[in-house]
Amino acid sequence: MAAIPAIAAIVAAVIAARSAKIAKRSELEAQRLRELEARISEKKYDTYKPMINTLKDMLDRRAVDEDTLRSHISEFATWVAIFGSDEAVESFHNFMQASFNPPPPIVYMRLYADFVLSARRDMGYPDTSSTRKQILGARITDVHTHPLFSQIDKPFADLCRDAGWTPPWL
Repeated sequence: MAAIPAIAAIVAAVIAARSAKIAKRSELEAQRLRELEARISEKKYDTYKPMINTLKDMLDRRAVDEDTLRSHISEFATWVAIFGSDEAVESFHNFMQASFNPPPPIVYMRLYADFVLSARRDMGYPDTSSTRKQILGARITDVHTHPLFSQIDKPFADLCRDAGWTPPWL
């Protein structure tokens, strides 16, 4: 009878050791994933920053050197295809295609806001509640009062149709 408590203690010790080993392995894997996410996040920041700053300068009507603009766009296009989310790749594609086929201002502002919002989600705010008007309102004083902006959240195809512009990708 004395052997039963000893066997139970040995079994409990073996189970505890295995559980500790599994927990340690899980913690190491979680740490590895956190480090990987941090590296990817840092790379995304490095990828987005020059492009966002270039667009900011353009919207602020600062002179942007043509070579600098081309360089930043080319660099960004290369790396967003690798590090960007599908949404970021799509919104950048649409923004760039619109620049080759100039849309009305409201459509271009919508594409800019969509791009910035997708960048926010991609860089660590996947559940952002920011809106297009909030993004644009940082630069446009009458975003909440000008009638043009009342249409900014329409379905994209409807916005384009009402503005008389056909996106080349639709």
